[in-house]
Amino acid sequence: MLIGMQTFANELSLDLQKTCTNEQLTAHKSVKRNSFQADDFRGYCKCEAGFILEKATPDQLDQFNKNKNSTPNWLKQLKSKALNICVEKGRGITT
Repeated sequence: MLIGMQTFANELSLDLQKTCTNEQLTAHKSVKRNSFQADDFRGYCKCEAGFILEKATPDQLDQFNKNKNSTPNWLKQLKSKALNICVEKGRGITT
């Protein structure tokens, strides 16, 4: 059972990271001085996914897993909180 839950968490983390990366690439598309790649957001998106997995309830995670294209209010709130934490963690990182 523990292995199944770990596999679910790993897959969900990858899905959250992929969603985050796509969002970041879209948000930074208009930056003229730099052409960003998915790898540029790897650290941030891994941090964001970890934060969401830690703070969301099992029901919320199941809801995300069933509809990955949805961004419910609870997910928006967690992403907003993760932004502050993950940007602070990555402050020394440069692209």
